[in-house]
Amino acid sequence: MNPDKEALNRVLAYAQKEHGVKIKFKNESSFMKVLGWILFFNPRFMTKYTTIIGTTAYFPSRKYLEENPGPASWVFCHELVHMSDAKQFGSTLFNLSYLFPQCLAIFSLLSFVIGPWALLALLFLLPIPALFRTRWELRGYAMTDAVTLHETGHFTNIGWMSGQFTTGAYYFMWPFEKQLKREIQNNRRLILDNRLHEKIPEANDILKAFSGVDYE
Repeated sequence: MNPDKEALNRVLAYAQKEHGVKIKFKNESSFMKVLGWILFFNPRFMTKYTTIIGTTAYFPSRKYLEENPGPASWVFCHELVHMSDAKQFGSTLFNLSYLFPQCLAIFSLLSFVIGPWALLALLFLLPIPALFRTRWELRGYAMTDAVTLHETGHFTNIGWMSGQFTTGAYYFMWPFEKQLKREIQNNRRLILDNRLHEKIPEANDILKAFSGVDYE
């Protein structure tokens, strides 16, 4: 079997065993199509991104998964960190913090009760820096770095990685590039010292599922 497909099968089997993950596809989901329309600022959302909603993983399409098992397995390791964090901290707290502060725009609905002043809550829809989303994604991208290092012998391009935080990929969640690069470098030191599990408890299990190598 293709080594990339073997890695993907291991990662998916681990996800299903540990997190009860179900696999679906964005191009077959009306919900994802609506979400893709809402997330207009990320034109690659439907075709390049894997998205986790609860315990359901949405890959772009069946064709994407079949033709890109290597990249799909790398990305899914990143998503497994989010699932692990949601389990550890509670899915409600994780999801609310991930969407904060933009989720506060929902209070604009109170305009029907308390008047038009509540519409000021719509200001939260602006690309305000998202501290918690940044924290969660730094953890996910630490795993991206770990699997990239395992497969290629070097880390992900740091300019590309920091760009994920400063551009529309995640709604301009953190514009402070120097700080981002410091945090990324701190995570890389943990990876090189085989200590990523100190920050992400499930890290070694995810890496083992991906590579078939025991990291204990």
